[in-house]
Amino acid sequence: MLELKEEQIAALLALSSRVEDLESAEAIRNLHATFVRAVADRRFEILSRFFTSDATIDMRFHGEKRGSQAIAEHFDHMVNSPLEGASYLLSSPVISASGDEGTGTWTWHRFHSTANVAGRTVSSWGVWEEGQYRCRYRRGADGKWVFSEMRFRMVRPYADPNGFQETND
Repeated sequence: MLELKEEQIAALLALSSRVEDLESAEAIRNLHATFVRAVADRRFEILSRFFTSDATIDMRFHGEKRGSQAIAEHFDHMVNSPLEGASYLLSSPVISASGDEGTGTWTWHRFHSTANVAGRTVSSWGVWEEGQYRCRYRRGADGKWVFSEMRFRMVRPYADPNGFQETND
């Protein structure tokens, strides 16, 4: 039988930890992409399922919402938003995961294929917006990653006036 030396065991444990963190980061990427896909598909009724029961969201000028019910109500109101001709792109993820906690910053783009001009919906090309997500994630008891915090601000072409309020946590 093969005997491992102490330093080999330590190296294997460190490698195992690094692999777990990489797998967690990939699961977080998939979580966020699936969430944005649901937004693009206008499946607002399922969006609250992507969050912990005690999660917080702060989506621009809508104010901070905390808990499952408040988050579900926020997304339920999105059904009235005129975003039928929009497509979304997530990019530039900076993800950190360790244990059952993670953080992520993402660049978001929305591209419009229609615009409201003088009360009419017309085809358009080249209309876009850029925003940024800053999120915290938590792995649940079932092993699946969910959002524990989501903050979103517009960056371009017009930045939200208050931007992100930096915290020291």
